[in-house]
Amino acid sequence: MKIRIMIPFVLCIVMTIGSASAVWGNTLFGPSGNSLIAGSEARMLASLDEAAASLYEAAYTNNRQAGFLKLQQFNQLTKQASASGSGSQAGWEAINEAVAQIEQALVRGEPGSGWLMAASRIELSTDALVRPEHALWLQYESVLLHDWTRVQQSWKRSTDDGALAASAAMDSLNEHLIRIELAASIQYGDTAINEALIRAHYTDLLLDGIMDGGSNGERVNKSLDALRDKLVQLFDEGRETAVLPVVAPAVSTNPISWALFLGTIICAVLTYSGWRKYQRSPYGIKPLK
Repeated sequence: MKIRIMIPFVLCIVMTIGSASAVWGNTLFGPSGNSLIAGSEARMLASLDEAAASLYEAAYTNNRQAGFLKLQQFNQLTKQASASGSGSQAGWEAINEAVAQIEQALVRGEPGSGWLMAASRIELSTDALVRPEHALWLQYESVLLHDWTRVQQSWKRSTDDGALAASAAMDSLNEHLIRIELAASIQYGDTAINEALIRAHYTDLLLDGIMDGGSNGERVNKSLDALRDKLVQLFDEGRETAVLPVVAPAVSTNPISWALFLGTIICAVLTYSGWRKYQRSPYGIKPLK
C-alpha cells in the first residue's frame, strides 16, 4: 500500500524541482541569458528618461538652479547608459553635444528659453530609448508632412512671393526636424535624419536662390519631391529595419515549465489520495487463502 503513496510523492518532488528550475532559470537567465541585465538596463534608462524630463521642466519654468542640478544628474546617467550598448553611438554623441550646449547656456546665464529646445531634443531621445515602439518623436511624421504640404502650397501660389512664403514655411519644418534629430539618431542611427536635414537645407538654398534670381523653379520642384521622400523614409526606418537593442523583450511563455507544473499538481493529488486511503486501511485487505 505504501508504494501507492511513495511513487506519486517522489514524482511530485521531482516535478516540483523541475518546475522551479524552469521558472527560475527563465527568470534569472531568460532565453538569451541576460534578463537580469536587461532589467537593470531598463531601470537605468527609466532613470535617464526621468532626469531628462526634469531637465526640460527646469528649462520650461526658467529654473536655472534646478537646471544645473538635473544636468549633472543626467550627465552621470548618460555615461552609464551609453556604455551599456543601448542606442546608436552617433545618437549618444549628439546627446553629449546637446548637453554641452545646455551647460554653456547655463554658464552664460541664459534664461530657460535659451536651452529649452536642447532640453526638448534630449527628452525625446531618452523617450525613444525607453519606449522605442511608441516613441513620441514618431508622432512627428504627420506634423512634418503637414509642414511639407504648407511649403508646397506656398511655393505653388500664383503670386510672385511664392519663394518667400515657401521659405517662411520651411522654418517650421526645419525646427521640427531639428527637434527630433537626437531621437531619430539614438534609435536608428544618423543616416536617415542627416539625409532629411541635408535635403531641407538644400531646398532652403534653392528658395533663397529664387528670391535672388539665381535658381529655376524646376530645381525647387524636384528638391521638394525629394524632401518628401526623405521624410517618409525617415519614419519608415522604424517599420522596415530592426531597431537597436534597447530593452530586451519580455521572456516568452515556457511550455516545459507549464507541463512540469501541471504534472506536480497531478502527482500531489495522487499522493494525497493514496495517503487518505492508507489512513483508512493501513494494512490493506488481504485475500483469503
